[in-house]
Amino acid sequence: MKVLIIEDNSDHLQLIEDMLYAMPESNVEVSSEITLSSGIEKLMLEHFDVCLCDLQLPDSSIEKTIEWLSTGSISIPMIALTSLNSVDVAKELLGKGVQDYVSKEELSPELLVRACRYAIERWKHQQQINEHQKDMQAFCSSLSHDFNGHIARIISVSGAIKSNFGKRFPFTEKDNKWFEFLDTSTTSIHNLVSSLQQYLSLDYADRTFNPIPLLQIIKATESSILASTHKNFTLTYPDDLPMVSGNAALLQLMLQNLVSNAIKFCESAPLIIISYSESEGSVSVAIKDNGIGFNISKSDIMFKPFNRLDNGSKFEGSGLGLSIVHRIAEHHEGSIKVESELGKGSIFTVTLPKATER
Repeated sequence: MKVLIIEDNSDHLQLIEDMLYAMPESNVEVSSEITLSSGIEKLMLEHFDVCLCDLQLPDSSIEKTIEWLSTGSISIPMIALTSLNSVDVAKELLGKGVQDYVSKEELSPELLVRACRYAIERWKHQQQINEHQKDMQAFCSSLSHDFNGHIARIISVSGAIKSNFGKRFPFTEKDNKWFEFLDTSTTSIHNLVSSLQQYLSLDYADRTFNPIPLLQIIKATESSILASTHKNFTLTYPDDLPMVSGNAALLQLMLQNLVSNAIKFCESAPLIIISYSESEGSVSVAIKDNGIGFNISKSDIMFKPFNRLDNGSKFEGSGLGLSIVHRIAEHHEGSIKVESELGKGSIFTVTLPKATER
């Protein structure tokens, strides 16, 4: 096992080296660096099985070291070396790509050996999961492409038949209805396939979040919907919307589903009002509409795939829109709740993590 230690305290370094060389039945090779920059350079030039990295280094503060560890820019199992007063900080790293942490004040040969071996195994397992996710993403994209290819050919042939036969003899009202039915059905299948791809792909979406301006996302959503619908609607929102932490493409998809539903499930002129509130670590975005509403006792099923409310059955849809919204909220470690009254509209409130200062 080849180990790199990034540690500037010579006493701690000597202790860790002694413990590693004392590992039973193991062929251990240890290298060390005292700065983060030299450690990164060595990791890029040589192969190591595991890296033990101190959080406080001469050329890097704890915050900067954590930022580097969180990026996962070098593909290797990482173990954070901490002092007792930074254990809580190290725990946060476990959700950001670091496989484990050990407190230097509580080191023992058994603990260090176990941490190294478990870190390597967890890292290997994570690499397998990542490869599986890439395969599934490719499968979803390929399946969607193949389905949509067939659908496009059906639409093309249907249009050609209608055009060619229409020149030879007049269509009856019943004939036109059949062609209209065919157009509607193929469009519905196309929308269903697209929704299924979005729903399934969420399991494999990137969890690297960035500060996102909500105002920018809402404006992009509004422009996209204006370009794709013939229905007039009014969308209002404040100009001082805060920043959230997330994936911009997914957040736009989530808002697009919510606003599109507000427009679709409305029997009058759609009015959608977006507002927000803030707490210490989160932002809650409320989307209020004047649509058909629903019986709130049914809210437990509306976020499940293919479950549609009784009063919404006359409206076209895949039955996946709110499931996608729910999964995107969960993907961001957020939540969604709904308030509604039959015939009086609904309010969907999505809570997302607030962007941290960089």
